[in-house]
Amino acid sequence: MAKGATIINNQSVDYGKNLRIPQNLVYAELDGLYGSNILRDMQEIINLYDVYEKGADYTTEAKDYTPADLKFKYARAILDKEARFLFSRTPDFYVDVDPGDTKAQKEAAKNASVVYQTLVDRVLKTNQFPRALLQAAKDCFIGKRVALMYNINEEAGMIGISFLPSLEFVYDVDPGDVNKLTKIIAFYGLNNETSRTNQRIYKKKYELKNGFCYYTEEIYDGLGQVVETISPETQTKFTFIPAWVIINDGLTGDLIGTSEIELLQDYESWYSKMSGRDLDAENTGMNPIRWTRDMSPESTKDLSIAAGAFWDLSTDQNSADGVTGEVGVLDSPMTYTEALSTTLDRIKNAMYDQTAVPNVSPEALKGVVSSGKTLKAIYWDLIVRCDEKMLAWRPALEFMAKCIIEGSRLYPGVLKTYIDDPLPDEPYEIRVDNQYSLPEDEQEEKQIDLSEVNAQTMSKRSYMKKWRNLTDEEADEELQQIARERELLESSYFNPGEVTTQGGSENPEESKNLPVERTKEEETEEELTEE
Repeated sequence: MAKGATIINNQSVDYGKNLRIPQNLVYAELDGLYGSNILRDMQEIINLYDVYEKGADYTTEAKDYTPADLKFKYARAILDKEARFLFSRTPDFYVDVDPGDTKAQKEAAKNASVVYQTLVDRVLKTNQFPRALLQAAKDCFIGKRVALMYNINEEAGMIGISFLPSLEFVYDVDPGDVNKLTKIIAFYGLNNETSRTNQRIYKKKYELKNGFCYYTEEIYDGLGQVVETISPETQTKFTFIPAWVIINDGLTGDLIGTSEIELLQDYESWYSKMSGRDLDAENTGMNPIRWTRDMSPESTKDLSIAAGAFWDLSTDQNSADGVTGEVGVLDSPMTYTEALSTTLDRIKNAMYDQTAVPNVSPEALKGVVSSGKTLKAIYWDLIVRCDEKMLAWRPALEFMAKCIIEGSRLYPGVLKTYIDDPLPDEPYEIRVDNQYSLPEDEQEEKQIDLSEVNAQTMSKRSYMKKWRNLTDEEADEELQQIARERELLESSYFNPGEVTTQGGSENPEESKNLPVERTKEEETEEELTEE
């Protein structure tokens, strides 16, 4: 039996036959039972992607007609909704620096935080990180895990951030710490040749040795033989592997993860099967069975069923006297419709419950007041589920931001591509805050904040920063402008007894006798009136 094959029902099943990656590449890195489990899992993942893209398969029982073959891709729709809710609004990355106690320390911390933040933001923007993150979430929910890879090229002045689906990498961890990578191997096909000897597979390996990370880049053929060595084993300046494997759900020590498609596959299969039978029943109802009794075979031969067709029928001559031929249709009343609708709704709701995604279709929300608080209550289970998933994603994202900063410190040649200032030495903390695409009752919240401002439990500066997205400097300028306008308004108030009247006299009685200066328009109007 070939290495990598498993005995199932007394038959040898080769799990590597459908993979574009040679089995011996995997076994060269992951020997033993773990390597066999990874190969078997990769074959399962291929099937899961097939369900995601084409829909779940189901069996039909028709023998004398062609059954409907419509697959409802509810598993894909629900998974996409879950991923969009989690990452359609990209998490915010913050680089915090301890401000210290003195004014000089606070100023240095502020400047360092700006440099760190600018570097991280520009690297993420260059790598189109928001779109890549959303796609990686879908891959993780389908293929059980994804790898977040960091690459740096000092000569080109580029920092690369990329995600790898589970079919393009294998990895190993420290036996004493499952969170510490000791090896990760990324590989993918470079062409679509059918011949193994003409296939080309790129392989990049990170491995931790003697306290440093080493990397190797090679190209293999489809037989697992080295064709070209791009980079021999080279020591980097990293004391850790700049990569992180994100596991979808799973239990303690699980290195494989679980798939959302596995949870939904059976439900979708039954939904498509029941709906297909309903379509078959409707099809047969639209084309009913026609029957005849005591009719002449010659008159019923090749009857047309087209609209407006005319049938000239006659009774069979061999029938008994007094017998008249008959023709009719076997009608299908479809009395099962209500029961079928209930069953399909139950299956669909079970699919939504499995992933905690709420069913927010117009039919499901009929009669529900769609306020911000109501929607938050409806989405509460999904919010909790996404918070649970962030327990795996947040450390990976924080680690990636750390790699951006520390990699730039180890290889300063890349800094000029992203920032002009040198990298500071101040210690920092990475903070990643997730946000969900839920409408909020902003008007009500604004009124609450305004009442707090009036009660002096919230500063005007904080209110401006929160609701108008102003920086500290912009908020200070706005407050100063408000103070100047208030001062100007207050100075415009006057006491009538103290104001100097026209002509310079402070006595109102004297001012009555002073000539009044008229405008040119008033004089013209007076002349027209006299004429």
